[in-house]
Amino acid sequence: MNKLSILCFLFCHSATMHSQPAPAEKQQEAIAIVGATIHVGNGQSIANGVVVFEKGVLQYVGTDFNKAVNIKNRIDASGKHIYPGFICMATNLGLAEIEQVKATIDYEEFGSMNPNVRSLTSYNTDSKIIPTVRSNGMLLAQVIPNGGIISGQSSVMQLDAWNWEDAVVKADEGIFLNWPSPNPPRRFGPDADKTQQDPDRYQTEMNALKAYFDEALAYSKVPHKTNVNLAYESMKDLFKGIKKLYIRTQAAKAIIHSVQFAEKYGLKPVLVGANEAWRVVDFLKEHQVSIILGQVHSLPAREDDDYDQPFKNPKILQDAGILYCFSITGFWEQRNLHFQAGHALGYGLNYEQAIAGLSLNPAKILGLDQRLGSLEAGKEATLFVSDGDVLDMRTSRVTRAFIQGRAIDLDNKQKELYRRFYAKYHPE
Repeated sequence: MNKLSILCFLFCHSATMHSQPAPAEKQQEAIAIVGATIHVGNGQSIANGVVVFEKGVLQYVGTDFNKAVNIKNRIDASGKHIYPGFICMATNLGLAEIEQVKATIDYEEFGSMNPNVRSLTSYNTDSKIIPTVRSNGMLLAQVIPNGGIISGQSSVMQLDAWNWEDAVVKADEGIFLNWPSPNPPRRFGPDADKTQQDPDRYQTEMNALKAYFDEALAYSKVPHKTNVNLAYESMKDLFKGIKKLYIRTQAAKAIIHSVQFAEKYGLKPVLVGANEAWRVVDFLKEHQVSIILGQVHSLPAREDDDYDQPFKNPKILQDAGILYCFSITGFWEQRNLHFQAGHALGYGLNYEQAIAGLSLNPAKILGLDQRLGSLEAGKEATLFVSDGDVLDMRTSRVTRAFIQGRAIDLDNKQKELYRRFYAKYHPE
């Protein structure tokens, strides 16, 4: 207990060494950004363009400089690039702070069936990690729980807010399910035989899921309930089509089974991970399944796969006409999300398609594409400016960012540490 107390004290003390940037005030006057290359997010780009937004809403995106003539707050971005705010998908951002300190981890509950668990109310807007993520252009996040078979409910948050009520963009928009693995990793030791020699294990786990969904579906059809089951209550909107079912799965066999399972309940699932989706593209296209693709920077799933198969997956899905978006494992790692898309460029993916995989495609999956995801008049002014190509780690440098038209502070703890120690070891 003494060690834990000391550790907590040191954590709290270190947290005070860098003050958290305060959330930005609402946009007070119209802003025009002129001269930059605009990456719209829908597969198009505009050279030497103009972006005008007022009261948090995009008013004009195009090449007519007359639209900016009467605007006092005009930003010259000549030679720079403008992008829609990138969206972090399937992340624990805001639910974890220090991986080795259990008290700062809040994305997993006890039990295996927890559809009633909400990531929303555990989201920590004071996280020191969030500013490091948004300073690289990640301005929204789908925050999710982990653990168990049914992990709980995800929500979409914008990354500059006083509290979770201010941050929420779409509350409880989906339920995350961990599909059983048909090929569990081989185990060694005295209990190896017990864990491996169960040929019916996969079927048994699928049957258990089916039984749970059957009970939840039956519960949703009862008009007047004497006994309320919170877990089943949270699944009612799933069967009504209001919430989405996100299924974490990897193997081709499991992908097919999980989609067939969801369709039996009238659900159109979104697959998460799906690193073997390239093996069943015809099936996925036929069933119109969307994918939150696992990170490009990873090893191939099987020993006989091409060593660069994960790098080729985005192009394969793009050519097949399957709606997909990029993701990266973890929470602090989200600051490197755009480099996943950047490395896919070397394997045939078009640049603007890669941008769409970070912006409009995830917005479509989340059902927010009418509000977010691309730079089009009438949508929210959530965007950022980079000095160079944001997908290239050598030139990516975000200099301005706006969420709902608000000019957010791009300072963070990492930048503060850099300034402090640069001053120490590089005195004037």
